[in-house]
Amino acid sequence: MASLDETEGDISPVADSHQLPHIFIIAGPSATGKSTVAQAIAETFGLPMVEGDDLHPQENIDKMSQGHPLTDDDRWDWLKTVASVSVDTSKPPTSPPHELGGERQCRPACITTCSALKRKYRDLLRSQLSGLETAILHFIFLTASEEELLRRIEERNNHFMKKNMVRSQIVTAEVPRTLELDGEEGFEGSDGDGGDLENDCTVIWTDNLSQDEVVEKAVEVVKQLMLSDIGTEIDGL
Repeated sequence: MASLDETEGDISPVADSHQLPHIFIIAGPSATGKSTVAQAIAETFGLPMVEGDDLHPQENIDKMSQGHPLTDDDRWDWLKTVASVSVDTSKPPTSPPHELGGERQCRPACITTCSALKRKYRDLLRSQLSGLETAILHFIFLTASEEELLRRIEERNNHFMKKNMVRSQIVTAEVPRTLELDGEEGFEGSDGDGGDLENDCTVIWTDNLSQDEVVEKAVEVVKQLMLSDIGTEIDGL
């Protein structure tokens, strides 16, 4: 199995830090609406979108189509591809909200779907992007209860994710621990101190939200991160 260290070095760092692209990864189990949310964000900001599932090698797709969950070994190269394609695809937004308007040009960005269920998968993406200073990475992690995910899977057709694999995803998923979730009743986060926090993650629980409400929350997260980025650049002048 490839280690995190062995995966580093595949993407060349960007020389000008002001040109580092934002890579927004819409993560979470199947049937949480990743593609719908990613497409809405991409359309709102006029940004390119990368569908992580489209980057799986055929052997992974065949395996999932037969109802077999992927192993870690199946995922390492796929995750590296997701990282590199996201950077290569990123472009400046063509229709940013008016708050991001004016003569100042926003840095390039890309909206990418990728399940990134485990902390170590997100760490690998970090090693390829943030760690190598090739991008500014943020995860928007969509999640829901097992009951809700099963209901949604039953409504879906022509997708390689089978109903009997949803349970595997629920067991596999490690919902990022964030400041917002810390201390919430019923949340089973990582033990330990603040070192376990994933500060580049925003978690959206979707059980009791309409699709439009989930999209609205995710779009607002991206907008605020872009606004914060502009403020940081101004402060650094």
